[in-house]
Amino acid sequence: MRVVIEGLGEDRALRTLVNGKVAASLGRLHVPATTARVQFANETSAKGGPAARCSITVDLPRRPELHADITAESFRLAFEQAFAMLERQVERDRARRREERRRPKKYYLAKRLLEPGASSKEPPAGPAVGRGLAPRRTA
Repeated sequence: MRVVIEGLGEDRALRTLVNGKVAASLGRLHVPATTARVQFANETSAKGGPAARCSITVDLPRRPELHADITAESFRLAFEQAFAMLERQVERDRARRREERRRPKKYYLAKRLLEPGASSKEPPAGPAVGRGLAPRRTA
C-alpha cells in the first residue's frame, strides 16, 4: 500500500506519525488498500475560525473509497480527528461483515430445510464448497 502525503511541508515528525498510523491501521483491513492520500491545507477564514484542514482518502479495490475530512486548529489535531473518523468507518465495515457471516441467507436455509430428513430444530450444515463470487457493490 502506498501512502501519499500532500501539503505538509517540512514537518518530518508529523509526516512520520501520519505514515505510521495510516499504514498500521489499514494493514488490518480484509481487503488490502491500494492507496491512501492524506492532504493538508491551510485555509484562513475571514472570521478567524479553524484554519487547518486534513482530508484522508483510502482507495480499496472493488469497494467504495473511505473518506474523512476535518477542519481544526492545527494540522496534528485535524489529522487525529480525521483518523478517528476513518477508524470508525473501518470498524463499522468490520462489524457489518461479521454480521453477514453470522447469519445464513434465507435461500441457503430454505434449500437445507427442503432436503429429505431435515428438520427446523437442527442447525443447518456448513456451506457447500463452490466457486467464490465477489460481493455485489451497491450505491
